[in-house]
Amino acid sequence: MLLLEKHLARFGIKPGLERMRKICETLGNPQDKLNVILVTGTNGKGSVTSYLASILKEAGYKVGAYYSPHLFKYNERFQINGKNISDLKLKKYEKEILALFKKGYEITLFEALTTIAYKYFADEKCDFAIMEIGMGGTYDATNIATEVAAIITNVDLEHTEYLGKTIEEIAADKAGIVKGASIVATAAEGKALEMIRKIVGEKGFRLDMLGDGPFIDNIKTTNIETTFNYLGCNHYTNLKTKLLGDYQAKNAALAIDVAEFIGESFEIPVNENAIRKGLLNAKNPGRMQIIARRPLMVSDAAHNVHGIKELIGNLNIFNYNKLICVFGCMKDKNWKEMLALLGPHCDQMILNEIKNERAESADALANEANKYTKAIAIKDAKKSIKYAKKLAGKKDMILICGSIYMLSEAIT
Repeated sequence: MLLLEKHLARFGIKPGLERMRKICETLGNPQDKLNVILVTGTNGKGSVTSYLASILKEAGYKVGAYYSPHLFKYNERFQINGKNISDLKLKKYEKEILALFKKGYEITLFEALTTIAYKYFADEKCDFAIMEIGMGGTYDATNIATEVAAIITNVDLEHTEYLGKTIEEIAADKAGIVKGASIVATAAEGKALEMIRKIVGEKGFRLDMLGDGPFIDNIKTTNIETTFNYLGCNHYTNLKTKLLGDYQAKNAALAIDVAEFIGESFEIPVNENAIRKGLLNAKNPGRMQIIARRPLMVSDAAHNVHGIKELIGNLNIFNYNKLICVFGCMKDKNWKEMLALLGPHCDQMILNEIKNERAESADALANEANKYTKAIAIKDAKKSIKYAKKLAGKKDMILICGSIYMLSEAIT
């Protein structure tokens, strides 16, 4: 645990940019020394960030990438050219932020982590800082920077207590990251796309919409890779990524679209080789990740209704007899609808309780899951996974999903 977590976690979520402005100004506004790319959306933010960072690295740029949350260590959140920040450097920045906190500066944990990212990437003279938004857009700590490009992956109902009760309101909040972008890329659809198009149009920025600007087709997903064709500024066939799921073709296409723009607008071009190698080398642990083969064990970061729908739509890439699902979830998620969607596809569900004050109880989850399939509550996440392994035959599949915070229990 970071000292920052010990001191700042109690402040919870506090949307707003005033605290960030004061802290960053004190530190010399590191965000203004970087070419910042902001990535928001309901799902897919981490994958898009990974794809784009990997492509630009292969092209020859020095790229900082900021992720949220982490699986094992806070270091994972701060990467330059794919390498985590060292313990020594992280402690240095942590002490800097804590010193300001002790002087009376107000700051939440996420704001502190975001400040570290901007300071670290600026100190290391990164060409680009690709920043995964924590929540929403307008009032997220990352939005302290004026971006050169913005990506809005998709929009669904989430964090309604903060972002709004309707798709339109949430889309408007996410589109709040668009302030100076030369390009905005999105795979949003329906009412969300209408709102994004309206806001971006009023601001006079370029909007590339997947299916209208860049196109993808011939998407094929196996339990080894995802392949697809892309048509944007250039045409690429049989692009490959090791991240599984047909939705990964959409995520990758958004990254390619922005990478092509950067190749045209900045000093170093982004060629086909950089795009192919970048996609192939991109990593995002815990996203439709196969962690064992016999029995088949898959962990996925589906932690909201939109994510569960995408997960269910891609179960057919795996061959198995019975599906045993290990599930834990936060109280503030629409877990009843998630279980209603997922339960009928499962032969057995094992419900647990993540070690987090926001976690929904295992008993409440099990009572709901029992409406759709056989369900049992095992409070401890690690024990619930062990129990799943005992139940599973060699040709069965164990699926672990519902909370990102639980995936570290599965992967270790």
